[in-house]
Amino acid sequence: MKHNSFLKLLLGIPAILCLLLAVSAFSTNKEGDEAILINHRPINPPGGPRSPQSVEIVAYYNSDVSCVFATLSNAGVSVTVELVNITNDEYYDYVIPGTGLSVLPISGNSGLWTITFTLADGDVYEGEFDL
Repeated sequence: MKHNSFLKLLLGIPAILCLLLAVSAFSTNKEGDEAILINHRPINPPGGPRSPQSVEIVAYYNSDVSCVFATLSNAGVSVTVELVNITNDEYYDYVIPGTGLSVLPISGNSGLWTITFTLADGDVYEGEFDL
């Protein structure tokens, strides 16, 4: 039983490291950090009924901790996030809160990465970055 607890702790160290560094790293977006431009792909076709959109998503990759920092506002209760390294088919899947800062650890392997935020209502926000 102790062995299983130790293994869980060992596997959680990268996420803990990212979380501990999140506040300082996010507040000091340094030169060299990869800003991720997020584009909205609405589920409703143009000309269809629209509701006021105040969803904001800001993300960037921090090379010091190999994490994507995402700040969301008014995106619902939870948001599904997929990160894919197109170069080598690496894949990460997260569910994060729709408001606040989230830290998404990735490998940091070089390549073209895509990030997709899918809201509960089906709206999709996409971006890409190159490492």
